[in-house]
Parts: sequence; structure tokens; C-alpha cells
Amino acid sequence: MKDYHLYNKNGLAFYVFRKSQGVWELAYGELADDIKEACIDALILRYDSDVPELFYHQGERQIVEVRAKKYSLWHIYLNNRYVGSIEHDKHSKKFNFHIDDDCLLTDDHVQKYIAMIERGELKWIKDDIR
Repeated sequence: MKDYHLYNKNGLAFYVFRKSQGVWELAYGELADDIKEACIDALILRYDSDVPELFYHQGERQIVEVRAKKYSLWHIYLNNRYVGSIEHDKHSKKFNFHIDDDCLLTDDHVQKYIAMIERGELKWIKDDIR
């Protein structure tokens, strides 16, 4: 569990947001629901390093995680549910991927994550001794 303190611009009022077991919540303070959700979105994008993006679908927050694994492999999760993977072939130097058919993510989403991996914005475990 980790707490994040946010202060109002007057410097007096403050809010405590808590991340516990991967779930964010407003633990202390009163905020309108839309402002609370916007703060949580900003905290997720700032402090969850494996989260390249989040979006809303039918009013529900969709959190995308791209978790680096050994051997230049990444697993893709949407709201903590495995939905696909990305793999880098060390011989061809190309990326291959698959995503579940019933997933909200598209090929364009995954291409964006591959570009982020190439730029070093997402973690890459390069231990390709197989």
C-alpha cells in the first residue's frame, strides 16, 4: 500500500490517494466524482510505469499494462486480464504480437506500444541467452 498526497492550490486543503493491491482510491478528502477520477487517471499515468495508456469504454476505466518478461517478451493486460503479448525476434529484429479477438485493443494500439518499447518508454528485459 502506498499513499500519495495532493495539495489544493491554496496549500491548505489536501487529499490522500491510496494505491493498494493495484487499486487506486481517494482515502482522505472530499472531491467531486469527476475530479476524483481525473486525479486517479493522472496518478496512474504518472506512477504506474507499465501503463502506457488508459481510456474509457462505456463509462468504465480501461487500464492497459504492458509488462516486460524475460527473453524480449511482453504480456499485455487490460484491467488486470491477460489479452495478448508482444515478442521481439532477435534474428529478424522484428516485433510480433497477438491480441485476443474479444479484446477492446486493436492492432493500432499494439503498434503504439511497440513504438514505446523501441523508444525506451516501456521496460525491455534484454537477456536473450536461450
